[in-house]
Amino acid sequence: MMNNFLNRFVAQPQDNRKEGGVNHNNILVNKRRCPQNHPCPSVKVCPYGALTQQGFSAPIVDMDKCVGCGKCVKFCPMRALSLE
Repeated sequence: MMNNFLNRFVAQPQDNRKEGGVNHNNILVNKRRCPQNHPCPSVKVCPYGALTQQGFSAPIVDMDKCVGCGKCVKFCPMRALSLE
């Protein structure tokens, strides 16, 4: 009984996925804004490991892992990442 009460009034953590784990937000990489001359700092802040980088190229988004939380977008100093 108390559990039902708490579940109704306590905020539950949510991610931005639809049923079945499908992301409904897209992270876009603007290669013109990305300098591509250093390790991408946003790769390290992604809690789901959805961003990868080969060498110093622009990061690649694995949309199967991405939940659209936007942490990488907020962290990118060049604003090369955007949430659609």
